[in-house]
Amino acid sequence: MSTTPVETWVGTDITTLGPIYPMVGSEVLLVVIGLVFWFGFHVVQYQIEKRELEADEKAARSPERLKRVFQQEAEE
Repeated sequence: MSTTPVETWVGTDITTLGPIYPMVGSEVLLVVIGLVFWFGFHVVQYQIEKRELEADEKAARSPERLKRVFQQEAEE
């Protein structure tokens, strides 16, 4: 697959070719899309971790767990 009309790179003046990669001009759009996905990932990750932390805190504050911890400390 060739993206340029160049048959061989030997002796070719690269400055006359112009862009040699596909989708030229879409760099800004791709950066914006990347930033949106990056920010979205962090928002979703924050929500997941917050939910897990709240569940862990709730479990740590349960009366059964506190009673067991105090009993273990008293035995030591």
